[in-house]
Amino acid sequence: MHHSFKFLSTAIIISIASVVFAAPSFSDEQQEPSSSVEIIKVDDGSGIIPKPGSGSAPSSPTDRGGALQLALLGLLVLFPIIAIASVRRQARRNQSSANA
Repeated sequence: MHHSFKFLSTAIIISIASVVFAAPSFSDEQQEPSSSVEIIKVDDGSGIIPKPGSGSAPSSPTDRGGALQLALLGLLVLFPIIAIASVRRQARRNQSSANA
């Protein structure tokens, strides 16, 4: 028990220190943008993130929104549910065999 408490306290101290020292420092004064930096805003829809409704319907099972992607989503939802149900069932079996 002593080792787990020591490990836990060390992990907490390290995580707090990393958050404190990794956080950027903020100042109250406003920084003016440099005159040599030009900000260009292009919104022609050719960016890395497509605009909503600008895509096409899936034509292959492997396309975005296709059958395989939806099947994968179903499996990702189903497997944790099965695992939790299995663990609960096994815990109930162990508890009932311990009481008998």
